[in-house]
Amino acid sequence: MGVFGAALIAFAAEKGPTIVVRKDERRIAGVGTNGITRWTSGVAREDEEVTAANQSGNTAMVSVTNKKTGKTRILNYDAEKGILRFSQGVN
Repeated sequence: MGVFGAALIAFAAEKGPTIVVRKDERRIAGVGTNGITRWTSGVAREDEEVTAANQSGNTAMVSVTNKKTGKTRILNYDAEKGILRFSQGVN
């Protein structure tokens, strides 16, 4: 296989889908299929909590709920890059 072939396989293993998960009460993370965290993003404010992280393809939908009012807002992230695409409020 040689050194070049082994390096190519190792690089290819780094690529692949990123899965968006709830890291803790206020943060989400994009985790590669190899288990390595690619990015972390703080999404909830002080009085809020991340209540769900769902994904379809490269778009992750993150629900953030206000602890006092119960109102939820949805944030859409680029799953690969961790970039906020746009947000919308939901009741």
